[in-house]
Amino acid sequence: MKNLFLLLTIALIKINFLFAQPASDLSELLNKNESFQGSFNQIVYDNQGQVIEEANGKVVFKKPHFFKWIYKKPHQNQIISDGELIYIYDPDLSQVIMSEFSQSKSSNPSLIFFQKNIENFFKVTTKSIDGELWYHCQSISDNTEYESLELKFDSQDKVLAMKIIDRLKNKILVNFEDIQTSIKINEATFLFNVPENVEIIKN
Repeated sequence: MKNLFLLLTIALIKINFLFAQPASDLSELLNKNESFQGSFNQIVYDNQGQVIEEANGKVVFKKPHFFKWIYKKPHQNQIISDGELIYIYDPDLSQVIMSEFSQSKSSNPSLIFFQKNIENFFKVTTKSIDGELWYHCQSISDNTEYESLELKFDSQDKVLAMKIIDRLKNKILVNFEDIQTSIKINEATFLFNVPENVEIIKN
């Protein structure tokens, strides 16, 4: 019985190590990207694998909690965090949705770039797809609006792609291009002035 308990303990330690190592590696990669900017192409698939929408635009990130997604096509939407609030601006609907940054962590998968203790939020494993290494992050909480996300980096530790699976099994694939990392970005870049005659919705 004592030997069986010892074997089970060793097995659990090995399992925990296998999960801890990818989480540690991913945290190290994310910590290297204190700031970055570039362009992106986004493709949304339904749960049958059919393309629903394609979009592209510009993205800017800066730790500890600043980011800006500027969609150019097909719609000119904006998602901006000024460090305290997150603004989702839809010019076609003439409305902006405002949420506190701390309350948006469960709904915005891109906030993984700001997580320090990633193992507290995700179970991280690695997988190889067409010879490329992806970090698979399974959400520990059931309160998130997405089920999992995956990240891929290049040989210079720059983020190349992000894949999100939502609770309905839809998939969002974001490919990053022309990424510049660890550059100086003024925090004024993330200020958002609500346009006139726009409906404000507060979450």
